[in-house]
Amino acid sequence: MSAVALGIILVLCLSASSAAQEQELAKGIFVTYTEPGDAGQAERIRDIAARMKTFADQLEDVPRVEIHLVHSARELAQRAGGETSALVVPSYVHRGFFLLSPLAWQRNPTPEAIEHEVKVGLVRHAISYLAGGNTLPAWLEQGLLAYLTHESFAPLTAGLVAQRAQLLLTDFAVADPAIGYWAVRYLVEERGGLAAIKQLLRLVAQRPDLFVDNLQLVYGIPVGELERGWRAWCEQIAQAEERKQRGIQVGPLERKPPQP
Repeated sequence: MSAVALGIILVLCLSASSAAQEQELAKGIFVTYTEPGDAGQAERIRDIAARMKTFADQLEDVPRVEIHLVHSARELAQRAGGETSALVVPSYVHRGFFLLSPLAWQRNPTPEAIEHEVKVGLVRHAISYLAGGNTLPAWLEQGLLAYLTHESFAPLTAGLVAQRAQLLLTDFAVADPAIGYWAVRYLVEERGGLAAIKQLLRLVAQRPDLFVDNLQLVYGIPVGELERGWRAWCEQIAQAEERKQRGIQVGPLERKPPQP
């Protein structure tokens, strides 16, 4: 082999090694801030995020997470595109993860409150990452947040959800957290797990205006049939809880309902 060929191979190997090192350095959790006094808070938030990221990793291990620590509710709203909802919450995820500095909270935050906000923000960031930053139905985002952060709802609320108006799964505006929780639990436990939901989110990234079509493509049945199965499952959970409260045991020939 000629010296020229060896030189080309060496350059290619060094380039590949350099690219791999750059990719590795680009991974991790990075916290930026706007006020010098937030330097200590930024380090604190980075440590909390490193511990809380495991909740988001259940859905997707996002290789690089950037948290922008802002120092006022006004700045948070500006970073969020001027949405007024950002004025009343300590974090906002849209084309980035923005967190209101604990130094600027109206009330002195407890460590638990900060951890909760960082945890929720990381999960929301992972959801947005998979969906390409596109808008999702409120029930899907809220349900994933509840499921992945291990929030739970009383089993009897499943029965109340089952009695709601039809075709909730096609409604982008429905904002009842219980609907989202029970819908996502059903999809995870009965319809393919988180893998199917990840597939759905990736389809949203590719076809953001076709959510119902994406839903039917992933689960292989019409959305009406999917919702009927979900409602029946919710009713089973509620009925099992009612029996439990009355002290009635499930008979040996009866199908046992899913565990709440």
